Amino acid sequence: MRRKNRDYPFYEHTYINNLKELIELRYKEQPNDIAFSWIEDSNKVTKTYKDFYEDCNNISNYYYKNYKNDHIGIIGENSYDWLVHFFGIILSGNVAVIFDKDCGEELFKTLMKKTDTKIIVYSKEYVDYIEKLKYKSLNLHDINSYIKEGKKLNNKHVIDNNELACIFFTSGTTGANKGVMLSNENIAFDIYSLSSIFKPDGKVVSVLPFNHTFGLITAVLKPFYYGVEVFINSSLKYVLRDLKNEKPDTLFVVPTFIETFYKQIWKTARSTKKDKLLKSSIKVSNGLNKVGIDLRKQLFKSVTNAFGGNLHWIICGGAYLDIKYVKWFRSIGIEILNGYGITECSPVISVNRNEFYRDGSIGHIGKDQDVKIIDDEICVKGKNVMLGYYGDKKATKEVIIDGYFHTGDLGRLDENNFLYMTGRKKNLIILSNGENVSPEEIEASLMKDEAVVECVVFDKDNKIIASIYPSDEYMGDQEYFDNLIYEYNKDKPKNRQIALVLLRTEEFIKNNNKKILRNKVMEEYK
Repeated sequence: MRRKNRDYPFYEHTYINNLKELIELRYKEQPNDIAFSWIEDSNKVTKTYKDFYEDCNNISNYYYKNYKNDHIGIIGENSYDWLVHFFGIILSGNVAVIFDKDCGEELFKTLMKKTDTKIIVYSKEYVDYIEKLKYKSLNLHDINSYIKEGKKLNNKHVIDNNELACIFFTSGTTGANKGVMLSNENIAFDIYSLSSIFKPDGKVVSVLPFNHTFGLITAVLKPFYYGVEVFINSSLKYVLRDLKNEKPDTLFVVPTFIETFYKQIWKTARSTKKDKLLKSSIKVSNGLNKVGIDLRKQLFKSVTNAFGGNLHWIICGGAYLDIKYVKWFRSIGIEILNGYGITECSPVISVNRNEFYRDGSIGHIGKDQDVKIIDDEICVKGKNVMLGYYGDKKATKEVIIDGYFHTGDLGRLDENNFLYMTGRKKNLIILSNGENVSPEEIEASLMKDEAVVECVVFDKDNKIIASIYPSDEYMGDQEYFDNLIYEYNKDKPKNRQIALVLLRTEEFIKNNNKKILRNKVMEEYK
């Protein structure tokens, strides 16, 4: 029986200390169940937990024989082969350095040097510049030959849970990419902690890039730990096809996906002249729900079938998501659970629970995590906090103080241990009177208007400026947005009012995790 938005005990799971114990756990408990699936040459391919366990161990034998304590990079598209290499490198005592396949040649060379990476596992189909750089390299998809060789070998490495296992790069929205050092314990603990908070009821379709901790640790390794099948989407252009075919229970996404789904639903409704029907159905459904009658499955079947018909949970993180989307998708029977994390914390700190949530929050603190608000900043202490930044002791000391990692995000905790984010410390606007203004709070207010697709607020010459990318219907309509700002300013003190609104004709520049690069916005308006 499902609980209705009230506290209940954490889900019970077997505690794991490292990634070896993770794959052993699933191998022992459900060896013949499907762990991963994907489409290859128009056919569906599946791998069981036993298959994955054996492939990881065999390739780790290969790495153990040929490399000792080396930093080995991985760059390529999301794939089963990518995952096997990742585990093989770590289980052999080497360090996996994770690169974004879209980072570009110059940044790639810089990061290779920065992390002392001498060997690269790469996908020839997606990264065509590696060969000319003449690094020692392995073809990501020649995996069967490495596994075959590994079958004849032994891996004698004994895992130290606190040794460096992998390096992920920060997303670099406001500065240079840093190499975040994570141990086996960091990753294993975060998997355990957040799996105690949320669990899916069925299949997961993986759509986020593996080079981000959210896309790999949260959206792949946590479902693996739950023991549910993970379907690996190979390209964003196939997302809707894969959702329809695979009928997932759970999705892990960043807000851009939700906003896109929302727009697509309304676009389809308008093109089929069913938009008025959809609006009235939502109104009726919400009214019935208030008196305990739930007809959402029947009323919105044609809408939810586009996502396979079984989609129950969407875990969303990585950036701000307007609460209007949470409420709207709930109206059609899909629950969006906001979460919060940062690469340096392996990555997730909090997430709203299956049956215990607070709209507007970024979730309930994970099991056994120590989170404090220090001078309005969200700070974290525990086994999930990184070892440090690779080769940068100074930057490490600046963020880990008295054992607490200082996230740089501003927030508050309520009496039920739900976390709320109020802004980013680095983004604070300091007014001439010394008062601090959070641009994120202003942006959240403006984003409630249907005409606003994207918004960045900043200060110039001690004035608050709003730069807005409008929806298609309001593109170039300066008068509309001048009125919007006028209404916003009505009840605000003069020094907190928006002085000017600037309209854009193109979206803001974003990183590969779909976060707006605020430093690029600042450069545009210098």
